[in-house]
Amino acid sequence: MRPLLRGLQLPAWSAVQMAVQMGVALLSARWLGPGDRGDLVLATTVATLMLLVSSLGAGQASHVVLAEPGRWWTWSRYLRLAALLTVPHVLLSATVALAVLLRLSTGDTALAVPFVVYSATALSAHLLREGLHGLGRHRTTMAIDVSAAALQLLAIAGLHATGQLTPGSALYAGAACYAGAITAQVLVGYAADPLARGRAPLAAGEWWSEARGYLRLSRVALVAAAGQSFVVIGDRLVLGAAGSPAEVGIYAAASSLAQISWVAPVALAPMLTRRVAEAGTLDPWRHLYLRVMALTAVLAVAVAGAGWVAIPFLLGDTFTPARDVLPVLCAAALPYASYHVDSAACAGLRDLRAGAVGALAGCLVLVATATGGYQLLGTAGIAWGVLVTYVVMAAIVRWRTLRLRDRTAGALQGRDLP
Repeated sequence: MRPLLRGLQLPAWSAVQMAVQMGVALLSARWLGPGDRGDLVLATTVATLMLLVSSLGAGQASHVVLAEPGRWWTWSRYLRLAALLTVPHVLLSATVALAVLLRLSTGDTALAVPFVVYSATALSAHLLREGLHGLGRHRTTMAIDVSAAALQLLAIAGLHATGQLTPGSALYAGAACYAGAITAQVLVGYAADPLARGRAPLAAGEWWSEARGYLRLSRVALVAAAGQSFVVIGDRLVLGAAGSPAEVGIYAAASSLAQISWVAPVALAPMLTRRVAEAGTLDPWRHLYLRVMALTAVLAVAVAGAGWVAIPFLLGDTFTPARDVLPVLCAAALPYASYHVDSAACAGLRDLRAGAVGALAGCLVLVATATGGYQLLGTAGIAWGVLVTYVVMAAIVRWRTLRLRDRTAGALQGRDLP
């Protein structure tokens, strides 16, 4: 019984986090309205894509390099890398990313400063969150995320109560919560990593040499991370380019609800990568895959049914069109879960290309299917494009995972031969 309860802890933490984030999304949608909510969604979407590009895949690579036995990388060395990556990210956010945001949104220049502040803190929080997963502090990491999301919910409610809630003030609130999370993450990382203490001072040349090696590994993770993010939020960017901010706000309400179905793969993927890295085989993946898929299926059905009833009640009649896309997006959670679990297992054996190839293919498919789908069916067509995209990604990564399993089994058999 205890192993079962321990296995449910991470999905439970993830469910709480998503529930709080859902509260933020629904309340901001109701209080801001479709237009301003669309601007806020586009701002956070662009910031998310930007941070994944600027991180160069370092967050995902930390799941491996901070988990391997005899590792060179410690928490303090990883913090130095995270700080280094933040500098160019701020510059890119203030130029390229801001230009994209103003083009896709209503063009309100009042978003400029809060967007850059939000984007900078989002990158740091992302890198440190993934680093803590690499150290095996999965539950603590999720507890920090839940606390930050809860504070954001309170901040949004406070801004609304005082009549100061705007897309800009919501971004400032998110940045403040990220700053609190960053402080906690730094302290937890130092406490969790015994290798970070007692090491001799490091020469700059040695650090730069190891950093270059780290980034060579993370370049593949960059493709996977950026691609995975784009196929999750790229539908909103396509809709922002082809439609209006109000349509984005309505569609994002359904998309946010559908993401509750992803609790299991999102929560368990970092742990799975670490366990596969420690074991050196895909045995943990074999034990976990069907459980994740079953939980995802149950949640997808529940969210589709409950969301259909809840959307007009919680958000008002202006958001009723979101009901048309919710069942399709919930169905898409199944192939997405398969892709997420398979790519996480491959990453544990340093095959980061599996997730990268699937994500890159998904980006191309999403742009084509979402654009064409919108022309044919409106926002519902974009949802169908998402479903097709995830099916293609899942098939590609499953094929690569089975190949990796066969190679790993063959290598182990060869090692056992006299």
